[in-house]
Amino acid sequence: MNDNLLALQRAYADLIIHSGINMQPGQCIHVRAELGHRDFVRILAAVAYDAGAKHVEVLWQDPLVSKIRFQHVQPEFLGFVPEFEVARANEFLADGWARIALIGDEYPDALEEVEPAALRTYQRSIYQKLGFFSQRVMNNEVSWCVAGVPVAPWAQKIYPELDAATALERLWEMVLRVCRADQPDPNAAWQEHDANLKKVVAFLHRHDVRAVRFLDAALGADGQPATDLTIGMTDRPNWISGASNNAAGVSFFANIPTEEAFSTPHRGRTEGWVRTSKPGYPLQRELLNAWFRFEAGEVVEWRAEKGQEVLDELFQIPGARQLGEVALVDVRSPINRSGLIFHNTLFDENAVCHVAFGRAYPEGIQGGSKLSQEELAELGLNSSETHIDLMIGTDTMQVIGIRADGSEVAIMENGMFVEAVLA
Repeated sequence: MNDNLLALQRAYADLIIHSGINMQPGQCIHVRAELGHRDFVRILAAVAYDAGAKHVEVLWQDPLVSKIRFQHVQPEFLGFVPEFEVARANEFLADGWARIALIGDEYPDALEEVEPAALRTYQRSIYQKLGFFSQRVMNNEVSWCVAGVPVAPWAQKIYPELDAATALERLWEMVLRVCRADQPDPNAAWQEHDANLKKVVAFLHRHDVRAVRFLDAALGADGQPATDLTIGMTDRPNWISGASNNAAGVSFFANIPTEEAFSTPHRGRTEGWVRTSKPGYPLQRELLNAWFRFEAGEVVEWRAEKGQEVLDELFQIPGARQLGEVALVDVRSPINRSGLIFHNTLFDENAVCHVAFGRAYPEGIQGGSKLSQEELAELGLNSSETHIDLMIGTDTMQVIGIRADGSEVAIMENGMFVEAVLA
């Protein structure tokens, strides 16, 4: 790997530390990473310690060990989660640790042969023991950031025509570009990007948008418009983009990259149908060309070209049939302009508009971070042990905002924000 690329990787690590989690001097960090990320983790740790980190704890993941467990463990032990995981999560929260999750599959299809029911059982057990932790992280009590780290198998899934070394270097160049880490001052570039995203949020708040209608008139195989979906917000909608603030008032970016403006739907206010436009990965299995129909907020029909059995299993999870997020992304985003399918939700969800099934963000309700779970539920927030993002945006999509008084305002034409939104 050339010296220029190594320098850019350090700039990327600096971006994650100083803009992603916005680490404060003396703070502890826990990093979740695969073994294949180890070279970058070492760079990340060096940057963190140079910036004054107290401690960097790495929680290593190995998908092949996970696969072995799912296929060989006795069924009665599949849901076992040791108590020290709970104690560790409580300590992270009590002491204000920042959280970094590095993604990028060294073994992209490791769990393809695992039964979806086993994955659901394990996910349920994790949620029962550690759901409090994920809920508090989603509530932005601590700074957190999810970022991608290229590895050769992931790179070759994107660039199958290239050898491993060339594909890896090409993917690093692409990731650094779409994350703006190749700019002369990446942290300044992210502040400028944040300001532009906030224009979208300001427009949506200014027009008091209470529902969004996604309309793609391109006909599907059934002769109907590909998508005609109306998603109603809660009565106290809050649109979010770019940087958020944690409980201590420290600004951070939860996703690098991020191109979205998102909010929290009311769990009972979605009507119509929608088709996916990119692969998704519910229960860590690939889903292709899925179709969903909603009534009164709930999916009542679904089908998929690939992954039907995964959807059948997913929708047995309480709350998984309702939406927890709706996100607007312009098709001119750097990720979509690359023309690539990244086979990775973090990147593909920031290419086009998307929705998420399951658990919702309290941040998407005005004052939501200060409300109890009961108060949030009363306002329509969806609760679930899962949160699955699926991409629905296309370059033929219209997005229409419906104001509180019932009047309409154009938000997107042909997958792009109208001029007024970005003014």
